[in-house]
Amino acid sequence: MKVKPYRIGIVDIGSNSIRLVIYDTTPDGGYKIIKEYKHSARLSAKINEQGSLDKNEMYRIVPILKQFRQVCNTFGVDTIRAGATAAIRNATNSQEIIEFLSKESSIDITLVSGEEEAYFGFLGVINSFDIEDGFIVDIGGGSTEITLFENRNFKKSVSLPFGAVNTNVEFGNDGNWNEEEILNLRQYVLSMLEEHEWMQSRPQLPLFGLGGTIRSLGKIDQKDTRYSMPISHGYTLTTDSVDQLYNILPSLPLEKRKQINGLSKSRADIIVSGLIIVHTVYHYIQAKHCLISGEGLREGMLHDLINPAQSVKPSTLDYSINTLLTFEAEGSRAHLDHVYKLSDTLYETLRSDGDSEEHKKLLYVSIMLYHIGSHINYYQYNRHTHYWIMNSSIRGLTHREIILCALIASYNTKSRKQKLSQEHQDIIFASDEEWIHKLGSLVQLCIALDQSETQAVKAIDTETANKTLHLTVLSDVETWIEQEEMDSVAKVFKSAWDLKLKINFASIS
Repeated sequence: MKVKPYRIGIVDIGSNSIRLVIYDTTPDGGYKIIKEYKHSARLSAKINEQGSLDKNEMYRIVPILKQFRQVCNTFGVDTIRAGATAAIRNATNSQEIIEFLSKESSIDITLVSGEEEAYFGFLGVINSFDIEDGFIVDIGGGSTEITLFENRNFKKSVSLPFGAVNTNVEFGNDGNWNEEEILNLRQYVLSMLEEHEWMQSRPQLPLFGLGGTIRSLGKIDQKDTRYSMPISHGYTLTTDSVDQLYNILPSLPLEKRKQINGLSKSRADIIVSGLIIVHTVYHYIQAKHCLISGEGLREGMLHDLINPAQSVKPSTLDYSINTLLTFEAEGSRAHLDHVYKLSDTLYETLRSDGDSEEHKKLLYVSIMLYHIGSHINYYQYNRHTHYWIMNSSIRGLTHREIILCALIASYNTKSRKQKLSQEHQDIIFASDEEWIHKLGSLVQLCIALDQSETQAVKAIDTETANKTLHLTVLSDVETWIEQEEMDSVAKVFKSAWDLKLKINFASIS
């Protein structure tokens, strides 16, 4: 019986929107979202000329927070963590706002400092990408945080008092920009960046983008290029893409911008101000490219709450796989570990010079998740596994690697004569088709070696000679289930590797 997960609600009172996200969590920091609500409050635009938030505006927020509290009660949330960022942080009456909203909503709200906001954004990014060094830009409604990390450690950060909402109010003309207004905002942003020389200390690092502006730009680019994967997290905006968006979007009238494929009408007015900030930061730090992160502040607050002493995971991929298996898998972890161990032995025998270490990563993920489709239905679980991998939150993989794992994990005896990669020719390499068949058949062979899921096969010895893979299977118990299954995959293996499979079952005495 699975242990009931600990349920946490994160309330993010941002400058542009107010959100509640409810997570089921595990003791080692794994989580999955079970509910999310968003209200577009535009708090940055409601700060008055004196720099404060009027009491009337505070009262408008209360019903939202009260219902968030009610939802948390209904869903049995164990802990609520609520934080308010730039719009309230920068208000002259910030303490009054926090005290009022906390009392009226019965939610304990804290003020998130600029440094904390940058750190939480870092935790969200570093635990969703297997990357050592990079910059992070988090463009909110009322502030922008820029962070440098090295060797997966938080290095430097700064919180700057401009975001997509407040700069649109100050520099934009009801969402219709002219060249002078664009230049004025660009110069304003640049003047603040130039106060921080460390931003130019590491050129050609990837820039990880957080927030609605970056996600919207990614969606626009995906629609424009007819990208075959509808996933934002991990999508790469190249320098050419960033420049092209900058050269086109600001010159369009607001009404035309509302018609752009991939851009929501509610963001059409503030997308230009956000884009100008992105473009200026991107070129100032001399970024290599921009990777979109679907995880940021809220996930960072969650990581910090669950395990503040070890909030950075050493391997994003291992952490992500373990989380998926905890929440979704029905099979035995001992079986999966044993199958992967067998695959490692076989791959070392079969690999040739130049074969990539990436193959081992693909084998690892494909084996760990090959049976996850049975969570939907045991029968035809291969088909469900393919869908699951393509649509799950597997962090630490590129989009190309996600596609390859989906095809390798769902490989079956009918796959060998099919062109499996055709749907995603815009993402994968020409050489990948061959390796889908090779690694897919290898996974099927290793699964067959533990078809009973009892680890009846204790070990294997392998040798290749004369276009034949000689496989000695060592066991001290009956293995008739494994023997029957291996007979059915031998033909698939030969087709993929051009090797005859000769199997010898030996008893360990």
